[in-house]
Amino acid sequence: MTASTVTDEMLETYRRDGVVKVPQIITPEEVTQFRQVSMDLLESMPQNPDRPFNQKVNVWRDEPVLKRLTQHPNVAAAAEKLSAVRLRIWHDHILAKMPALGVPTAFHQDLVKWPYDRRAHALSAWIALQDTPVEMGCMSFVQGSHRMLDVQDMGTNDQDAWREIAPEIGWRPRVTLPLQAGDCTFHHGMTFHTAGPNQTEDWRVGFVIIFVDAGATYTGEKHVVTDPLQLEPGALPPDDMFPPVAAFYQ
Repeated sequence: MTASTVTDEMLETYRRDGVVKVPQIITPEEVTQFRQVSMDLLESMPQNPDRPFNQKVNVWRDEPVLKRLTQHPNVAAAAEKLSAVRLRIWHDHILAKMPALGVPTAFHQDLVKWPYDRRAHALSAWIALQDTPVEMGCMSFVQGSHRMLDVQDMGTNDQDAWREIAPEIGWRPRVTLPLQAGDCTFHHGMTFHTAGPNQTEDWRVGFVIIFVDAGATYTGEKHVVTDPLQLEPGALPPDDMFPPVAAFYQ
């Protein structure tokens, strides 16, 4: 797969809806390998059944096998084709729902939680490391909501916040995207999305790579990823910790 694999129809869908599905962005053999390493990490972590998901952030910095996924040429090429800007890695994370977890992920936007201007282009690649049908907690997206730039942040476990803060999303069209293992969704950082509970007996494991415009500067807002770095507002994130992605596929 190269950037040319992103079709004109995919580009149009992403720009219109703020989300698009790209099938089989990694191979079945890669899925097997990356899922096993992800599961090994998850089993070593504390698990909280009261949260909508378990996560581990910046896996690529410590885990060489999953670093290959974070820097995968197929994902990087597709991300830059869709965004039409040069990108850098913001961070990656494993996002996993425990088996038989009855807690959904509430509607939210991502970019409002990050220390970048809301007008910056950011997008997430969500890669399914197993078949992810509706009953396992696949994601649903509010189409066109990436243009809603002035909505207050909402927590991922506050199920009713959107009804008070952004009730209009209840009347907008939405798309639910079940994924086969190796499929990927790309969604804009301002696209509202949610995920249902995992009603199966298996872990729902997604590996997420988050990209941001390589020219976007740090706003000074607190965030667990940037707080230890003591960056000055207006600074570019350092390339060694937030690498530009063009080198991954060119």
